Amino acid sequence: MTAAPPRFSHREQGTAESVWWSARQWDDVPTLDIAAAVNRFSTVLVAAAHPDDETLGVGGLVSDLADLGMALTVVVASAGEQSHPGLDEAARARLGAARRREVERAVSGFAPRAHVVHLGLPDTGLHGHGAELTAAIASRAGADTLILAPWTDDGHSDHDALGAAAARAAAATGAVIAHFPIWLWHWGVPADFPWQHAVMCETSLVGCWRKRAALEAFTSQYTGLDAASGYADWRLVLGTAPLTRARRLIETLIDPNDALPTLSGTVAAERTSARTAAFDQMYDAGTDPWRTAGSFYEQRRRDLVLAILGHPRYRRVLEVGCADGYVTSTLSSRADGLWALDTSSRAVDAARLAAPEAVVTQGTVPQDLPAGQFDLVLLSEVGYFLTPSELIATLRRAHAALAPGGELVLCHWQHPTNDVPLDGVLVHEQARDLFGCPKAWHADDDLCIEVWAESPSVAEQEGRA
Repeated sequence: MTAAPPRFSHREQGTAESVWWSARQWDDVPTLDIAAAVNRFSTVLVAAAHPDDETLGVGGLVSDLADLGMALTVVVASAGEQSHPGLDEAARARLGAARRREVERAVSGFAPRAHVVHLGLPDTGLHGHGAELTAAIASRAGADTLILAPWTDDGHSDHDALGAAAARAAAATGAVIAHFPIWLWHWGVPADFPWQHAVMCETSLVGCWRKRAALEAFTSQYTGLDAASGYADWRLVLGTAPLTRARRLIETLIDPNDALPTLSGTVAAERTSARTAAFDQMYDAGTDPWRTAGSFYEQRRRDLVLAILGHPRYRRVLEVGCADGYVTSTLSSRADGLWALDTSSRAVDAARLAAPEAVVTQGTVPQDLPAGQFDLVLLSEVGYFLTPSELIATLRRAHAALAPGGELVLCHWQHPTNDVPLDGVLVHEQARDLFGCPKAWHADDDLCIEVWAESPSVAEQEGRA
């Protein structure tokens, strides 16, 4: 059997993230109920065609499952020794040994108790070992096993062969199979994706950072050099594009049999209600829960946000997460119309007093974003309170709501966060991956403020440049 040639070259940038995130189908993709998955399955088997596939595809999910006590096995079909063609036999052997060490180091970082199994099959030759792959997976699976394997139409013959073998093993053992795409994101476009079977997996804050650390273990793939292996080749495999896709705050599974548990509307509503109640309760201790009064940090944050704006005045402005209206009150002097939104009813009451000119409503994002287009949308100190899927959906809809020449502004605390889904570093990283390089930015030890806009500079607006 001859392997099909790859549909892509990893040296190309591939499909831009902005193209993928512009797909409206994301709005209908359900989210994995990880608690229900832990109750449903006792073991997870991750099948990787090459060292790093497990981390690129589901490193965050596997990290979270490991923290919840699930037994994990990672089956690595090949050593990936063909990732740098043209090496002699000895150099390929050293590369394969280095890649096996890399995957063991990576997995131990996000799932320390996971068992890593190396099958030792030939890289780029898995299509000729279908029966052996099926048997290796089936022997380690049962009816209570969740098998995670590459998508069967990922565009790389090894991924496709392993995904098909894992599906056969699941059918033989009664296990549940779910697939993760890796190279489909690279060569494909939204029309190529099987949206009807997609499930989003929200990665925890800890899982996000563990996955990033694990990716750094694969030095042979993103630096092209591993001194310990004794070879040097500077042709990168994991360049900017695949690493950007791997940094998404969600991972996406393809569930061909619709067997994975997903969050119901009731569970999502309960989660939102609990968050709203927590923000309301902050006002029990006083009328200034965010300690804005007399705070130079808060004054500076507000002044920096106002200073970075590219226009002296705006027709329509939207502030998402207005809290008690500390920023809202000053924005009103630069807006013909100002809309503000917050999840806390007590914050809304305070913001209405602080900014009586604004239309302040209670609601949650992304579903309660007001209709219409805006010349300025501001999210300040709000992104890390959202779950990954809520953040991405909010960013997508906020960007889509911009009028021509409008500005999307994010401002977030850069220190570590506690007891919230995300942190400011991850929020801004995800926004840059969605929208590209910002037009303007400010960064220091405390704050990151970034502006995305397609408009002339201030000097150009005044004819100075």
